[in-house]
Amino acid sequence: MPIQYEGETIGAITLEKPGDEGFSDDTVELCDAIATVVGPVLEEKRRNDRALIIKIYEVFKNQLVRLLGPSFFGRKLATLIFLGLVWYGATATTTFTITAPAQLQGTIQRTVTAPFNGYLAAENTRAGSLVRVGDELARLDDRDLMLERLRLTTSRSQRQAEYDRALANRERAEANIIETQIRQIDSQIALIDEQIARTRIVAPFDGVVVSGDLSQSIGATVERGQELYKISPLDAYRVVLEVDETDVAMIVEGQFGQLRVTPLPDLPLSYQIERITPVSEQSDGRNFFRVDAVLEDTDSRLRPNMEGIARTEIEERLLVWTWTRPFVNWAKLTFWRWRP
Repeated sequence: MPIQYEGETIGAITLEKPGDEGFSDDTVELCDAIATVVGPVLEEKRRNDRALIIKIYEVFKNQLVRLLGPSFFGRKLATLIFLGLVWYGATATTTFTITAPAQLQGTIQRTVTAPFNGYLAAENTRAGSLVRVGDELARLDDRDLMLERLRLTTSRSQRQAEYDRALANRERAEANIIETQIRQIDSQIALIDEQIARTRIVAPFDGVVVSGDLSQSIGATVERGQELYKISPLDAYRVVLEVDETDVAMIVEGQFGQLRVTPLPDLPLSYQIERITPVSEQSDGRNFFRVDAVLEDTDSRLRPNMEGIARTEIEERLLVWTWTRPFVNWAKLTFWRWRP
């Protein structure tokens, strides 16, 4: 009785029976059914009992036959596309760039501080406002200074009267003493006038207020040197890049790149690397190095502290190297970690 698998004979069952009588038709049909059932099972066991190298060889052979044979058009097309992509990636080149988050900052950032101890009388601007040179940002209370000036003016008038009387009486020594006192009072008045003039806190140049909001501090005390505002110009910016620690080794001074800020994604801004800070910082669970760059392009719509994405051009590299670089670096570190 032949044993078949997928239309091919892979063996046979031989049966013997004593006596002269042959097998009945029912027995023949039963044996035929048994042979049909056990054929796939026996073939599967035979294949599983082969050596591993033979199994691998047969798999590759079958795939090669399907690839080069007359059928399986989809497999042939997919193979050609894959080989084309491999060839393209191994021969084509592209400009390798380092991508990093970036922020615009003013090249000059002037801090406006309180000139002396006093009380805040008024505020006229806050962060984000555009100001011109000489615009009043805030004003300190000058009532105490005006009273002090009035007192000094009254005292000077008294000393002036005493001076005139001493001169009339020809008391030269007394007149010299009073004259010295008058000069001292004049100096104090000049100082008070200077402080009164400085109660108006004005913008030192045209720019934008980067930080500072005193709207909730009217009437509060301010101390000498206390920061009130920060102002940056609108025509001088620098780019601060946060380059990941895995990429900073490829950044050198003088390289060029392009920045696109979030509010103006269609505006490319060119920059040049100026300085690399050799100390790493941490933020959002990653380590990065601060890299300063000079912004070569400008636009009236730019504002300090705008954020975006910067792409620094490194050099021409193979496309396949660019695609596989993160995986290769990860594999190197993993191998180094677990190497015996």
